[in-house]
Amino acid sequence: MTIDLLPGHGVRLPAPLPELRFGLSEAAVRALLDPYGALLPGGVHPAFVCGSRWALTFQLPGVTVTLSSGGGRDRENDGDSDVLENIGVSRNPNDDRPACPVGYLGIDVFGWPAHELAEALRAEGLPVPDPDHGTMRHTHLYLHRSSGRPAQPAAPGRKPRHEAPYYFDHVSLHRTAAEAAIAPQPTGTATGPHDAAFLPRRELSARPAEQPITEAVPKLGGEPCWLAEPAWPLSPDTGEPLVFIGQFPVPGEDERLAYLFLAEENGVMGGLDPESGDGVLLVQPGGRVPPFAVIGPPGTHGRTLWRRDGRHSAGGSKTDGNHADDAPTTPVEFHLDLLPLSPGADRAMDQRAAFQRYLRGEGPEVPFPDGAHVYDHLGGVPSFPTGRAGVPAPWRYLFSLSDAPDDGDPYFLNFGYGVGFGFLSPDGLEGRFSWENP
Repeated sequence: MTIDLLPGHGVRLPAPLPELRFGLSEAAVRALLDPYGALLPGGVHPAFVCGSRWALTFQLPGVTVTLSSGGGRDRENDGDSDVLENIGVSRNPNDDRPACPVGYLGIDVFGWPAHELAEALRAEGLPVPDPDHGTMRHTHLYLHRSSGRPAQPAAPGRKPRHEAPYYFDHVSLHRTAAEAAIAPQPTGTATGPHDAAFLPRRELSARPAEQPITEAVPKLGGEPCWLAEPAWPLSPDTGEPLVFIGQFPVPGEDERLAYLFLAEENGVMGGLDPESGDGVLLVQPGGRVPPFAVIGPPGTHGRTLWRRDGRHSAGGSKTDGNHADDAPTTPVEFHLDLLPLSPGADRAMDQRAAFQRYLRGEGPEVPFPDGAHVYDHLGGVPSFPTGRAGVPAPWRYLFSLSDAPDDGDPYFLNFGYGVGFGFLSPDGLEGRFSWENP
């Protein structure tokens, strides 16, 4: 039961409570929380936060959560004055229940002594300053301890040489103006699939949809939200409609989406060959249909992304130790939130790409990378399981998507425990997709 603060995105409350994104209106926040009144017995109440147009507060075990808007466009970092811009969590000394941990970059900000917390955050690539007089502030993050919790005094007659250890009991996260402009943009400098065609790099974080998604937003599963006439591809081998996997944003001034369709045969997805027609990435509006793609007649409709629900049944055929061909399936749909990576993870992924560049003979020798890798992301300098993209120049890298082949995974995608990659033409109007494994 953890509260996760998500930089640039918002807060993930303990399940089954919803995730609350920066940019939501007060009404939208209330609507998301209303179904969970039984889990919030104290209710959701208006609060006063200096400089905010609105604020709401509620209790969770051991803590108080406060959500507030910005204060106006003329104030630095406030963004849109009427939407959620600030999230605060404070220890509640009057609550005897075990307190919810509060995570930031995977670190419990109330669970470490202040100076050790600073070191842990630095290890994640966040250059926070040393705590000073009970506070620590860095861009969008602010922590402090209550004046009501004094540190242990020094021995009588002696002046302490160092500040005594203490813990923070309040944290606030706000969305900066830079984070509000979260969408990657074209760099204009890429010449091939190993370059950064779009920056900054953003994680693609899947969030279950509570109702059908009908807007042109990034997502997995559900029905395609077409921006032009529907164009459902067919398998060139069987003539059957391909499976709709998801839609991904195409960075740039104009609103465009790239729609991914894949064949599925015996539990394996198409797209191993980027131009065989069993994996198609369509761009709308104004995009070109790839020459190898077979588009069905008007009204063509195929299957959409699903998940497997359980192990193989008695007597069923089992494809491996983790999933079965005859497992029951359920259609699924997810929002794809574009989230900033931690500085440490972003740097580690650049180092991984630089090492692969060295192995291809295209760059200087660099140390072997040992940091985190976020497989599902859009933009940035890419890296590949084999060290080389499955398409040649001048195709540009757009996104990567790891597979999820097992029963119990949130959705089913089988790339042989590999990763799929989307690419765009230099003008951004035509797509390619291929997957590979180590």
